[in-house]
Formats: sequence, C-alpha cells, structure tokens
Amino acid sequence: MHRKRIMKTLTGRLIISAVVWSVAALTVGGIVLSFAFRSYVLTDVDKRLELILDTLVGVSEVSPDGNFRFNQALVDQRFATPYSGWYWQVSEVGNEPLRSRSLWDFALDADHEERKFALRYSIVAGPDGQTLRLAEHDIILPEADRIFHYQVATDMAEVQRAIARFNWLLASALGLILLTVTLALVLQVRYGLQPLRKIERDLADVRAGRAEKLTGSDTLPDDLKPLVDEVNGLLEQNHKLVDRARTHVGNLAHALKTPLSIIQNSTEKLDGDTADLITVQTRRIRVHVDHHLKRARIAGGGTGPGLPAKERIDKLVKAVSVIAADKNLTMNVDCSPELLFDGEKEDFDEVMGNLVENAGKWAASRVAISVNRITDGVRRPMLEISVDDDGEGVAEDKRDGLFQRGHRLDEQVPGTGLGLAIVQDIVEMYGGTVQLVDGKLGGLGVLMMLPAK
Repeated sequence: MHRKRIMKTLTGRLIISAVVWSVAALTVGGIVLSFAFRSYVLTDVDKRLELILDTLVGVSEVSPDGNFRFNQALVDQRFATPYSGWYWQVSEVGNEPLRSRSLWDFALDADHEERKFALRYSIVAGPDGQTLRLAEHDIILPEADRIFHYQVATDMAEVQRAIARFNWLLASALGLILLTVTLALVLQVRYGLQPLRKIERDLADVRAGRAEKLTGSDTLPDDLKPLVDEVNGLLEQNHKLVDRARTHVGNLAHALKTPLSIIQNSTEKLDGDTADLITVQTRRIRVHVDHHLKRARIAGGGTGPGLPAKERIDKLVKAVSVIAADKNLTMNVDCSPELLFDGEKEDFDEVMGNLVENAGKWAASRVAISVNRITDGVRRPMLEISVDDDGEGVAEDKRDGLFQRGHRLDEQVPGTGLGLAIVQDIVEMYGGTVQLVDGKLGGLGVLMMLPAK
C-alpha cells in the first residue's frame, strides 16, 4: 500500500525509476567486470601452466638405452611437496608415467586414445578432493619417434578464492556507488521539484483566499514561468467569468421579480381556476428566481486565517432566540472558540442561519448545536456540525425531499422552502456533506461536514 502511494507521486516515480535503471546498469557492469576478471585470472593461470609445460619439454630427453629422463633437475619446491596444488606428469603408452612427487600416490588420467598435439585445457578431479586446471600436450621428442603425453595441473582453490574475493570487493564497491547515486538522486529530485512545491503552496493560498494569483515567478526556472503565467491568466479569466455570471444571474433575477410581483398582485384580484393556476405557477417561478439569486451570492472560497465558528453561531442563536421569543427556547451551543471554518463568512452565516432558524421554528423547547474538528478518515480537516431539536421530527422516507427547491412539509408555516436546498448547494460547493438524521433530542437532526482550518 505504501509502495502504491509512493508511485502516485512525481518524486517517487523519478527516484524509483532512476534507482531501477541504476541497479540494472550496475548489475550488468558488475557481471561484465566479474567475467573479465575471471577470464584474466584463468588466462594468467593457463599461461603459467603453458610455461611450466614448455620447461618440462625443454629438459626432456630419451637416453641411448631408450629411457625417458630429464637432463636438468626441477628445483621448484611446489612439485616436491605432496598435494601442494601444483603437479606434472609425463606418460606414454605401455609404460608407467613419470610423476611429480607432489602427486604422491595419485595419477592423472592420461587419455592415449585421442592424441592432443595442440595444447588443451580442462578441469579435472585431483588428489585430496582438489579441482585442477589441467594443461596437456602430446609431444614427439627429437631423439625418438615415441609420443609422450605431458600434463601440468594446478589446484583451482586459490583461483576461486581470488575470484570470490574480487567479487565481494566488486559487490561492496557497486553497493556503495548505488547508495551514493541514490542519495544524489533524492537530493537532485528534491531540489529540482522545489519550484513545483512552491507553485503548489501558492495554489493552496489562492484556493484558501490568501492570495489572488501565483507570485514569485522571477525566482522560478525559465521553463516554469510560462506555466505560472498561464495559471494566473486562467485564474484571472475564471474570476471575471464568475463575476460576470453572478452579475447576469442577479440582474436576471431582479428583472424578473418586478413583473412577477405585478402578475401575482393582478391575479389576486381575479377569480376562477385560471387565476389560481397563474398564482401557483407564479409562486413556483418566484421560488426558482429566489433560489438562483441566493446561489449567485455563494462565495465558495477560503478566508485566509479562518472564521471563528463559535462567534458566528452565537450571533445566529441570539437572533433566532429573539425571533422565537414566544417559545422560550433553550439553545445550547457546544463549540470550542479555537475551531475555525475555512470559508467565507457569508456562506457560513447562510448555512448555519438556515439550520438554526429551522431548528428554532420546529423545536418544542430545546435546540442543541455541537461542533467538533475531525481529521481521521478524511482528506482534509473538517468541522462536524450537528443541529438537533426536540420537535416532532420528519419520517425517514420524507427527509430527502426536504432538499428539493420549494418543497415544504407544512404550507401553514411561513417560508419559501429554499433553506435546505441552499444549504446543500453551499456545502457541496465546499466539498462537504449534509444529511438529515434522527436528532439526539428526539426530533430532527442535521449532520453536516464543512472544511476546517
């Protein structure tokens, strides 16, 4: 899971891809170097065996009585020490082979069936469990027409130890190189992506309302300056489009309200089904106009340092208490003064004003408001706001309808039916949620999530 999260980041992809290629390149390089060293060592061993074999041939002769002998003594102590790892043997068909003392009671296998007049190398089993590198050659000495089979061998244990030691040093060096390269890549990627992180922070400031555009383009690399300029141009264009749209919607709504009022007043003086139909349809048009006029006023942006939630809720509760003074409501607010709403004051007042007003309208005697800050299981810190009353409540199958524009359960109670629809629009614009639940006081409850600072 952690690996998948890393691969979703640009930093992770750059580092991992670079490390993978570095590992592949160093592995191939290590294999090539190891093979080259092994070839070099074996070539060196083969040359030494060839030199010893040529020396043996050079001191060999056949006596007048036909016996094979050396005309000079071999003074190399390694051939005199049993199982020393260096051996020679000269043999011919029909006679006992002449062997170095180091072979002791062991004889090398001499294949006289296949003649080897060219120098050959092979790996064979040796005395005392040794593995030998063997050089062999068939020679016809000038003094006789007999074929002598010369063999010189050395133990491969020392060679294998040298190869293993080189491989260990090579692996250690390549591992250190990989570690150094990885650290360099991390520093390089972090340094290279710093301008993008600055752009990310600036965009967060723009989104939170702390800035209107990206700044500091003079300090950015030249290849990122066009990106910043394009983003700033897009932000400016979007701001103009939003302002223009709000102005058009507001102008349209205000332009329609006066004719609608005239039509509504005129139909009230008329009688009959047609007048009633016009009145109902005019009311519906007014509901839609009021709804979109309120939507046009939604800001939907951050406030910078954050809006104190308790301060705004206390003012709204005080206003609702005055409006519903005849009920003598008890309104409890459980909200820490440190809790901040990450949004516009007008939007928060619109949302909480509708919820508190509805709770006061339908409560019998008590309203409870609680606000908590949560961070677990959410993408960003959120305010969990609940508004509960002790009224009659609303059946579960009728709750979703309350979010529809103009929908009201009791036409006798004053209102337009826009409150919860506006609340839902604002909450969704801020990336939050709102739902109707069973209230803690026995009536209806509203559970809402809004962004927190």
